[in-house]
Amino acid sequence: MSWTDFLTTIFIVYLVYYLLNLFFDLFISSKVSTEENIEDEHFFAETFSPELITLEEKTQEAAADSAKEEKPAVLISSGPVSSSGGVGLKELFSLAKDNLIEHTRAIPY
Repeated sequence: MSWTDFLTTIFIVYLVYYLLNLFFDLFISSKVSTEENIEDEHFFAETFSPELITLEEKTQEAAADSAKEEKPAVLISSGPVSSSGGVGLKELFSLAKDNLIEHTRAIPY
């Protein structure tokens, strides 16, 4: 069997497969009426009415909230923060170029 025969056979098999699928979808499968879809719909009734909020009400609420606030609690410190001394990208490339740091693969300069 040559390649052209093989590819032609594969093409015909796929063509027949997709034509059968198309025929099944268009003609054999049952058609869904639109009346059946109405049962699947869900409606949610709103239990509240919309309320208009103005800027004055917001400022009064904020003032009332700040009056209710107690003095902030003292936060516990986790100690001094130390780092290994990060470097910028330009510094990183200059250190790699001078072979001052160990890198595992070549960096194009």
